[in-house]
Amino acid sequence: MKKLMLMAAFAAFGLANVNAQSQFGVMAGYANISEKASYDGVSASQAESGFFVGVVGDFTVSEKFHIQPEVLYANVSESNFLYIPVLVKYMVSEEFGILAGPQANLILEDMPNGVNSLGVDLTFGGNYKITQNFFLEARYGFELTNRVNDSSLGVKGRFNTLHVGVGYMF
Repeated sequence: MKKLMLMAAFAAFGLANVNAQSQFGVMAGYANISEKASYDGVSASQAESGFFVGVVGDFTVSEKFHIQPEVLYANVSESNFLYIPVLVKYMVSEEFGILAGPQANLILEDMPNGVNSLGVDLTFGGNYKITQNFFLEARYGFELTNRVNDSSLGVKGRFNTLHVGVGYMF
C-alpha cells in the first residue's frame, strides 16, 4: 500500500510540471459499489450505496486534453475503500469533458484469506463545469482484476463502482 501511495504522489507531483495551468480541488458525492462473483457459469451480485470524498487535480496538457489524478475515500455499507484514478479528460466544449483511464482501488478492511485487497479498474465518465470553480462529475469503473487469489478454484470476484459528485476547484 505504501508503494501505491508513493507512486500516486510522484505521478501527481510530476504532472505539475506538464503545464503552468494546473488546478487542485475537492470532490464529494454518492458512491455505489456492486460486488459480482461467478463460479462455474453461475453468478451473483449485490450493490451497496454510500458516499465518497477526496482531492482532485487538473493538469492542462493542451486546450482539449487534461490529466486528472485523484485520491478518493469511499465508505459503503460500513466498508472503506481508497480509489486512485489517473484520468485523461477530453474537453468536448468549454464546459463538458469526457473522462477515461485506469483506477487503482484498495479495500481498507482486513480481507479473508484468498481475497486481494487491491484491484485495477477501467473508468470512464463525464465532467460538467457549472462555474469556473464548481463542477459535476459522474463515472463508472469496471474492475479488470480478479479479487480471488487462487484462480484454480474457478471463482471470480469483482467490484464495479459508480461515483456521482460535485466538486470545487480552488
